[in-house]
Amino acid sequence: GPFVWTLGGVDQNGDDACNDLTLAFMQAARIVRVSNPTFGFRWHPKVKDEYMREIFECIRHGLGYPTLRNDPVLVANAMYWHGHPIEEARTWVHQACMSPCPTTKHGTQPMRMAAATANSAKMIEYVFGNGYDPVVNMQMGPKTGDPRKFTDFEQVFDAWVKQMRWLLGVLVRVVNVGRYKQSLVAPRPFLSGLYERSVESGLDCTEPEGERGNARVTGFTFIENPDSLAAVKKLVFDDKKYTMDQLCDALEANWEGYEEMRLDFVHNAPKWGNDD
Repeated sequence: GPFVWTLGGVDQNGDDACNDLTLAFMQAARIVRVSNPTFGFRWHPKVKDEYMREIFECIRHGLGYPTLRNDPVLVANAMYWHGHPIEEARTWVHQACMSPCPTTKHGTQPMRMAAATANSAKMIEYVFGNGYDPVVNMQMGPKTGDPRKFTDFEQVFDAWVKQMRWLLGVLVRVVNVGRYKQSLVAPRPFLSGLYERSVESGLDCTEPEGERGNARVTGFTFIENPDSLAAVKKLVFDDKKYTMDQLCDALEANWEGYEEMRLDFVHNAPKWGNDD
C-alpha cells in the first residue's frame, strides 16, 4: 500500500497542530498530483477555516486524499481500547493506510504484524444465501434463515448482524493467534535491534508484551453492506416495489434478465455518505 503522511491533529497539550507546512503540503499535492505518498488529515474542532479550505480544495481535485479522520474519536479510541495515556494517544499517525498508531515506543509497531482482511461484501451476500457461498460451493457463514421468508426489514438486518459477527469473529481469532505466535515462528532480530522497546526489554519486536499496540482487522468492500441494506429497505419493504422472492430470483441469476431492476436498486435507493 502507499505511504500515508499524517497532517493536522493536535499536539500533546491538545492544541491545534496545523501550521504553514500543512498548507504547503496540500497546495503541492494539487500541483504534483502524486498517488504515493498520500495524505490523511486529523480533523478536530479547533482546525481553522483556512486549513479546511485547502483540504476540501485538494479533495475537489479528485485526488482521493486527504482522508478525513475524526481526531477526538480516535484519540479516545487509543485511550479506551489500548490504554494509551492521553499525551501519547494525541501523537497518533496513520500506520499502513488507516490504522491510528501513537508514535511512542510503546504505542507503535515496527512493521506490519499479524493482520487479517475480509471481503466484507460477503456479509450481505450470505444473508441472501443463508450463509452459503455459491463461489466456493460451501456453507461458510451461519444459517440465518431463508431470505424469501423474511417479512420485514428487521429480519434482514438481524441476519446481517449475525453474518457480520461471524465473519469479523473469524478475523479476530486469526489475528489473536498470529500476534501471540509470530515471535516464536518468525522472529525479526534485525528489526528488533533497531527498535527502542526491544533493546530495552530484550524481547523480539514481534512480541506483543509491553506494547499497547493497535491490532486491527481490515474490512474491504464494507460500504456495499449499508448501501445494499438501504436499497432493500426502501425498494422492498418501504416502497413495496419488489418482493423478497423477486430479489432473491434476481440475485440467484446474477441479475441476468433483471437489468431494469438492477438499475433501480443502483440509482433509486439511498447511499452511504449522501445524507439521504
